[in-house]
This record gives sequence, C-alpha cells and structure tokens, in this order.
Amino acid sequence: MGGKSNNHHCARVFFPGRAAGIFGAALIFSVCATGCGNDFGQPPVYARCGGDGAARMIAEEVVAFDWDGGASRIHPDTPFDGVDLTQFETTEGGTLADYADEFKQLVHDKVGAIYCDLPEHPILLLNADEVDQYPDKTTVFFCDMPAPNGPGQVGEAEYDPCDRYANDEALIYGPQFTRLGGPYSVDQWATMFANTAAHEIGHTLGYAHVTHADQPEPARSAYVELMLASHTIPELQSTQRIVTPQATCPDAADTMARTIEPNDSGDDIIYICSFDARGR
Repeated sequence: MGGKSNNHHCARVFFPGRAAGIFGAALIFSVCATGCGNDFGQPPVYARCGGDGAARMIAEEVVAFDWDGGASRIHPDTPFDGVDLTQFETTEGGTLADYADEFKQLVHDKVGAIYCDLPEHPILLLNADEVDQYPDKTTVFFCDMPAPNGPGQVGEAEYDPCDRYANDEALIYGPQFTRLGGPYSVDQWATMFANTAAHEIGHTLGYAHVTHADQPEPARSAYVELMLASHTIPELQSTQRIVTPQATCPDAADTMARTIEPNDSGDDIIYICSFDARGR
C-alpha cells in the first residue's frame, strides 16, 4: 500500500443539500469482485478494463463496499444498520430489495467504470466480506442512518489530501435518497448510489470539490463532473467522471480549506466541503 499510514487524522467532508434537491461509478482497468485470484499477503491486482483478463495491474488502494452496517469513526457513537432497500420503489415493480444482488453489482460496476477511466489511481473494489486478506482498505458503508448534518446530506467521507492513509472511511446515507423522488429503474437507483459513492471515494483519494467553471470545455459535453460542488438530480442520474484537473496532493494541504455556501437555487444539490488540519 505504498507505505501509507494507518494512523488516521483526516478531516471529514460534508455534503448538506438544499430545498427540494438532493445531491449527489465506475475502473481503463476493471475491478475484480473476486480479487483476481490473489494469494494471501500479496499485493492486490485487478484485470485491465475491457481486456480479456490476461493483463494484471497492481492496485494502490483496496476499497470495500459494506452493505451490512456497523460503526464508523466518522460518527463513532452512532452505530448503524445496512441500508434498507425496501425504501426504494422501482419501475420494474417492487423495491430494490427484490433486486438486491443485481443492484449491488450495478453499483460496484458503475463505480468501477469511473475509476477505470482514472488509471492514475488503480483501485481494487471488493465487497466487505471479500477483503479479510487486506487489513488496509478504504471502507464505504451504505447505511440506514439519517444524515447528521441536514436532510440534504447523502454522503460523508474522510478527506485525505495526498492519499496518505490506507484505511479511510465513507458513509452513504441511504434514507436521504428517498427524497430524490421515484420510482426509478434499478439502473437509475444504482447510478445515483454509485455516483455518490464514487464522489466520496474521490475525497479519500485527495480530490476536492470543483465548480462548473473549473471544467475544461470539451469535458463539459461528454460527462458530468463527479467532484462538482453541487449537482442537480438529473446530473446525479447521469454518467459522471473526474474530468477537471486538480492537485490531489498540494504543497500545503491547508490551502484546500474552503466552504461552498448554499446558493438561492432550489434545483441544485449543494455540498459544503471543509478541511480540518487538526491532528496533522
């Protein structure tokens, strides 16, 4: 894991939303749900995206999706259950609970596709029950916990400039997605969950928020920027990528400190990003 520290002193990133809007995945290398046949104790590897599986790359980061609940140091005094998929009605009929395996695999694949297009951050994406051999991993919890910072918050992550730590954590607040409307198709629900999870993973890799003005012009028509400071619901349901160049390891990490204040639009999903240098 590149000598990254396990002693975590990273700040948290908050994404409170506003008004009727809720805010807001996907590896040119494909993540392998099975771990690609790694031997215990060996560096994690995964197959090149779109290939025949013969090409293997060494992953710099193992990311585990946890759907079962537990506890996180982000809110250590608040244990939580795994997200209740019966809350989300689908256009196919029934709820996401009726398509649980398909939905979770879609979220996995969509997050994998996003980071596949970001080969500078090779990631092995696994389910939590597949990572026992990797003591150092970033964990994304899909939880049934109400957001602690307002009804518009759907996710929270440890912001880790320079990706110094191998054991970051992120929370995806499932109940908040019920405010996104619906019913939606299983694929649409998966896209919204995946984009949110990928956004949070981005923060654990050192990516901060950007604005529409920051994006290179050609990229604006191709994809929705994953790390935007705000998203509309249609943007959250769109294909997203990290397309805006930014330094994930600035010379002075405290220069990343900033707050995006909510605007007057009821259509935008507003995020607040703050950096806390305590403990460094």
